[in-house]
Order: sequence, then C-alpha cells, then structure tokens
Amino acid sequence: MPKIATIGDVNVDLIARIDRMPDLGKQVITKDFQTHGGGCSANFAMQCARLGMDIQLFGKVGDDVFGTFVLVELEDNRVDTKNVLLTDRKTGVTVALVQGIERSFVTFRGENATYGIKDIDLTKIDADLVHLPSYFLLDGLRCDYANLIDLLHGAGIKVSFDTGWDPRGFQKEELDPLFEIIPKVDIFLPNIDEARKILGDDSLSPESAARILLDMGVKVVVIKMGKVGCYVTDGQTGEFVPSFKVKVVDTTGAGDTFMAGFLSAYLYGKSLRDCAIIGSATAGLKIGGVGWSTYPTRQNVNQFLREYYDKDPRSPLVQL
Repeated sequence: MPKIATIGDVNVDLIARIDRMPDLGKQVITKDFQTHGGGCSANFAMQCARLGMDIQLFGKVGDDVFGTFVLVELEDNRVDTKNVLLTDRKTGVTVALVQGIERSFVTFRGENATYGIKDIDLTKIDADLVHLPSYFLLDGLRCDYANLIDLLHGAGIKVSFDTGWDPRGFQKEELDPLFEIIPKVDIFLPNIDEARKILGDDSLSPESAARILLDMGVKVVVIKMGKVGCYVTDGQTGEFVPSFKVKVVDTTGAGDTFMAGFLSAYLYGKSLRDCAIIGSATAGLKIGGVGWSTYPTRQNVNQFLREYYDKDPRSPLVQL
C-alpha cells in the first residue's frame, strides 16, 4: 500500500450555525453548535485514513482539553499521530460561523504558529509522498519550506503543496519565498483565487495560471474551482473535470478532502483525470455533512461513483 504523510496544522473547530452575522456589540442565538477536529493537515490526514491509506501526521498541539480531544479522534480513525508533539502551551482553535452554505472564520493559531523544522524528525517520515498545506498559517515553518522540500526529495519522497488562503492579504514578504518553494514542488493544488493572488494577476484563467506554474517547474498543477470543478495538467495533457452536483450542508474541509482523494488516487497510479474524479467524489460526499464523522470511506466513494456510472453509462467507471 502506498504511504503518505502530512506536515502542518492541527486544531479544533468550534462550529456555530447562525441566521445572520451579529452586529458589533450585539448577540445572535445559534440553533446548532458542534466541536470537531480541524486544521488542514489534520483534515487531510483524517480523510486519507478514511480512504484506507497509511497516513502519518506531523504537527504540534497543547497538552489541554482541545489537544486531547483532537488526538483521540484522529487515533480512533487510524491516523498515526506519534509525531504530533504535545507541549505545555495551547492548541489552535478555529471558530466557524456558518450562515447557509457560507462560512466565516476566527482562528487562534496556538502551537501551529510556533511549529518549525526543528520540531520535525525527518528520520521518522515513512512515506512515498508528503503533503504540505497551510503555508500562510505556519509562521515558524515558512522560512524553511524550501529546505524541507529539498530534504524530502533527497530521501526520494515526492511533495504536494497547498498554500491555502492568506488571512493577512498576500503581503509581499510572504509571497516572495513562494517563488523559491513552488518550483521545487511535485504537485501544487491551489484554488483559482489563491493562484491569481500568488501570481499577481486576478484575470488569469485556470489554464493560464497552470501554464505559468508549470513553467516555474511544478510537475503537476491542480487548480481547484469549488463547485465548478478543477483543472488538472502535467504539461502533456490538461483537462477540466467538473464537480458532482450534490446537496451542500457544510463546505468546511472540502478542499482538504478533495486533495486527500486526489493524492490517494495518484499514489495508486490513476490517471490525472481519474484522480480529479475521485477527489471530486470524496469532497462531494464530505460536504453533505459536518465534521470528521461524515468524511467518506473508500467504500463510500466507490459506491457513489458506481451509482453515478449507473445513471450515465457513457461515463467510464472510475474506482479508487
């Protein structure tokens, strides 16, 4: 079985559903409040585990109620958390305010902000590919990404990369290091808005953005476009793959689950088109519910794709 690891953020999500955003100094009542594990790396690891992958998680949490909560949930789902450091400080927390299908976030980064290359024992990584998300949220690691990728490549490990959105507004001092990092990456999976901000051109089409990234040295580019789909290319072939039409309950973690599905399929040698289909099916099933308990299993994904094929037998059957 292919092995995968992820290095990055681990936190707890506090999710409140509201009818409207409160005005400053005012209060609104939520009809539903939930607590779940979160953080892009943790989300990714959980979804990989649910898909049956051998997955290691590297990160840092506080020795507090939130840290204990998230580690127990991960371990119960067969995520290898032996390399998640436990400290005497605080676990990261994100408060998500959900209005309809739209979300707003308030994040306390906690130990995610201090996590750096000094905290990572590279000899413990046992993987064919390492996924690096949340570039803009990991201040302690940001200056070492290029070095980290070189070390991983030196060990024969492929690297996938997802910057995520920059809550500080894509400042020059944070963007500049990316132009050393991105050329080293094997698979880069930004969404279209992130790609445009990084490349400094809000008018770029997915195809144009992907071409620039390929010319920079990336081997495979996946431009995520939410409910529309994604554009995937390795420079030899390029294809737009639409998303599946599903009922949306909560889109939190959709990008992370898409990438888990895509990269799991990639490690099993699937074509880029099939990787995108499997990623889309994984994310489509996830957004039908809230929290890690709704992340689909490999059986769920394959059944979903079989049912889709039965409705449209002209489409070739894809399975993970």
